Amino acid sequence: MDGSETIGLRERKKIKARLAIERAALELVLERGYDGTTVEDICERAEVSKKTFFNYFPSKAAVISGRMADFPEADQLVAMMEAHSEMCYLDVLVNMISADYMVREGDGLAELRRQALCKMPQLFFRGQRDLLNVQKAVTEAVGSYLEAHPDRRLMSDHTPNYEALVASSSVTALVRTRSMQHVFYEEPASAEETRRMLATYLAKEL
Repeated sequence: MDGSETIGLRERKKIKARLAIERAALELVLERGYDGTTVEDICERAEVSKKTFFNYFPSKAAVISGRMADFPEADQLVAMMEAHSEMCYLDVLVNMISADYMVREGDGLAELRRQALCKMPQLFFRGQRDLLNVQKAVTEAVGSYLEAHPDRRLMSDHTPNYEALVASSSVTALVRTRSMQHVFYEEPASAEETRRMLATYLAKEL
């Protein structure tokens, strides 16, 4: 067996293990509920060790959402905004972050994940720590971006730092809304459409 075949086999084994963990977690959560399912339960059903589990996912909530990577760092967010300067920077951020929360098609688990997230939409952000990490990265990135590109500002009557704080709260709300649309509706709105929809809604007089 040559090197390429060995690498291919190893990669297939990794994919098989990851999918087994995801399937076990989703099935158990649908059967027992989120709080009634432990990492040990998932490992037992998937027939893997806890070490293997944590090689793929940092937490139980992460395996439910199917998210393996860390949130982008501020410099990655800035680079993405720089690369798509033709778009509203909020839309760029929402697209980049919400991509991790879309129900992935093609892995054979899309329907199980959709059912789980319908029952537990709070898992789009796995906890207060994750939410704070997103807000911190977005605030830092937007502040840096607007300092370098004052013409891109949306709130010229406030400081860039103030706008960055508003942007971070807006991005998390937009990501959550768009991701939930993806679960509950077959054709979710785009980032721009979601932003305009919420702006219109908030502008309504109550």
